[in-house]
Amino acid sequence: MKIAKVINNNVISVIQDDQELVIMGRGIAFKKRPGDEVDEDRIEKIFKLENQDMASKFKSLLYEVPMEYVKVTEEMIQYAKNKLGKKLNDIIYISLTDHINFAIER
Repeated sequence: MKIAKVINNNVISVIQDDQELVIMGRGIAFKKRPGDEVDEDRIEKIFKLENQDMASKFKSLLYEVPMEYVKVTEEMIQYAKNKLGKKLNDIIYISLTDHINFAIER
C-alpha cells in the first residue's frame, strides 16, 4: 500500500481498489512522501468513507483538529457501537469530531 497524500504526521490517505482510505497512526507519515510505502505496523485506524464529499470534509477536518480530539471521538463512537450493538452512519465521524473540537475551543 502506497501513500497518496500526507495530511499530517499521524494521518495519510491511500488509494486501494479505486477507493480512497484515510489511515491514522502515531507517526505514520513522519518523514514520508506520496508514493512511499505505508508502515503497516503503525496503522491504528482505517476510515473508509463511501461518500466522496464526506471523505474530503473529513480530511479537511483532520487538518484543523488536534489528533487527541480525533482519538477521543473514535473511542466514543466505538463505545456507542458496542453498547448499542448497531452500525452508525459514517457522518458521525465528521459531525462529532467537529462538535468536540468546537466545544473545547469555546
